[in-house]
Amino acid sequence: MDPLLLIAAEPLNQEAETPLYQQLEQRLLQLIASGALDGETPLPTEMELCKAFGLSRATVRRCFADLVEEGRVVRRRGQGTFVAGEKASHSGPFLNFSQRMASAGRTSSSRVLSLTRERATGGVARRLRLEEGDPVYRICRVRLADGRPMTMDTSHVPCSLCPDLAQEDLTGSLYALLAARSGLLPARADERFEAVGLTDAEAETFDVETGSPAFLITRTTYDPHDRPFETAVTVAPGDRNSYEVSTGTS
Repeated sequence: MDPLLLIAAEPLNQEAETPLYQQLEQRLLQLIASGALDGETPLPTEMELCKAFGLSRATVRRCFADLVEEGRVVRRRGQGTFVAGEKASHSGPFLNFSQRMASAGRTSSSRVLSLTRERATGGVARRLRLEEGDPVYRICRVRLADGRPMTMDTSHVPCSLCPDLAQEDLTGSLYALLAARSGLLPARADERFEAVGLTDAEAETFDVETGSPAFLITRTTYDPHDRPFETAVTVAPGDRNSYEVSTGTS
């Protein structure tokens, strides 16, 4: 997958109130959020971005300067600009599991429990803005860090976005896979958290007692055009997961 082609698939909005350098920042953050780049793959160069979007060098430099200041990217002399390591905390919807674990120096993997094609009903159809009966993939996976089960995820993705998903390797980042196959980048996510006790089957998966405290997280992820492309339910045991939420006033 060519990162430049992915983020430059659509032009920036020259008429928008948001400055061009901020629009470019958002594109790059969406690329980072997809998990498609690791710490060893450089971001597109300033000159490549200038040419792709028709921007001035000053505009692109302002974009990179902000990202460096925010700690989202780092510059390596003679090598380029790279994704910076994130703290290993669940600090927002844009940090996917694979990215968090890699940033924490841990090896992430997934154990696929099931992959089925079914008809969207109820909450799945509503959250994905589909008609009842539209085909979706249902993907159940256990996410691991250094071989230790951390979460159990059940995701639903419209079949139209990646018709050959059943033939793909789902042991890595789902977002990175969708970005590579359909050009989708995550722009935002809605999440709802509930406190629950683990069922017998869940407790066995995580090797803890039945009824142990856990988070139940319902998430819907949207692309830059505010179109939902994945909805998921995650079970995260409380003994190995914590979440940080930042709020503000307007």
